[in-house]
Amino acid sequence: MVDASLRLDDPAAARGRAPAIDVRVGTSVLEAHAMVDALSGEAIHTGYQHPAFLAAWLDKVRCRPVFVQMRAAGHGPVLLPLEVCSQGIAGYCGGRHANGNFPLGRPADLAALAQCGPGAVRRALKRAALPASAVILERQHRQWRGLANPFVLRGSVPSPNVALSFSLQGGFDAVLAARSGKRKRKKYRNHLRKLQAMGTVRFHHPVPSQAVTETLDAFLALKAERFRQAGIVNVFGDAPTRAFFHALFGSGVPAFELHALTVGDVPAAIIGCTIHDGRLTVEFGTFDARFAHAGPGEMLFFSAIAHACARKLAVFDFGIGDEPYKRAWCDIETTHVDTALGLTPAGRASAVAQLARSRAVRFVKSHERLWALTKAARKRLAPTG
Repeated sequence: MVDASLRLDDPAAARGRAPAIDVRVGTSVLEAHAMVDALSGEAIHTGYQHPAFLAAWLDKVRCRPVFVQMRAAGHGPVLLPLEVCSQGIAGYCGGRHANGNFPLGRPADLAALAQCGPGAVRRALKRAALPASAVILERQHRQWRGLANPFVLRGSVPSPNVALSFSLQGGFDAVLAARSGKRKRKKYRNHLRKLQAMGTVRFHHPVPSQAVTETLDAFLALKAERFRQAGIVNVFGDAPTRAFFHALFGSGVPAFELHALTVGDVPAAIIGCTIHDGRLTVEFGTFDARFAHAGPGEMLFFSAIAHACARKLAVFDFGIGDEPYKRAWCDIETTHVDTALGLTPAGRASAVAQLARSRAVRFVKSHERLWALTKAARKRLAPTG
């Protein structure tokens, strides 16, 4: 554990320009687990910083943890759970699988740290002697539960991809009434008849614990093939990441569930969901191309939305990424924020490059024709073997 306190010995603090911020850094798995375990029961977090998510990631993915604990003077800790995987860059635990990030802490402690100001937080990070060349915090919420994110700093930029969601207020009938419900019901019935001609159709909300391993294995195989065909790097492809998802969804923690549509004994569509703070977020999903003519993915979403309404959840979140099937349901668009802070000369170059990339990708994706051409080119270049 490294202590790097920003107190009155800091020139900026001594001149009254920055409140004191105490910083501790944990750089071992044991220290990181201890920091999570020490959090107050009042601490708030997103599903991606859920203690069960962090514990599974720490135990299965062998990046170096760099857990940063900050305290504004007179307040408790705020935890920024980072890791260094490659090129000396520290980012949120979970990497590309963590979408919608926010530090952990009690509301009063988060508010106090945010009130210290972005300049004080930036200086504290720079003085913390992190074993990293840069800190790159992607896909951050500007606010969570009405609290400002202390790590959205001056120079932060909008993330390239939006997240799409919608309210479940009023129940399933009200949700459908506002979204061409008659047409959606008719389409669902037509698809159901096609699938029933191929076998017994069942929805699993959620997949029972004894079937989680088999269902997740089926998802990983189907997703790998879809990524290959699209020319996209398989973000589930490495063994530690696969082990992480098996640990997370096999943990029995109610916040993490698989949902599936089966035809006979075959999974036709699968989604993985986080349920947290009255919000169901779809983390991943795919379908078996053999059933594509019957829209198994659309059917599973239709049923999952009805199930979420029956559970009295408040929001259904399709997560990051802009797709037509999401737009058919969603009317809430969330833009996250990327923060990049260089700590060394090489790290500063990485930070500048990352922010430039975020701007460029956002530009491409905001122009429909340009984005369509990019996806087509990526698919043409995909390996065929």
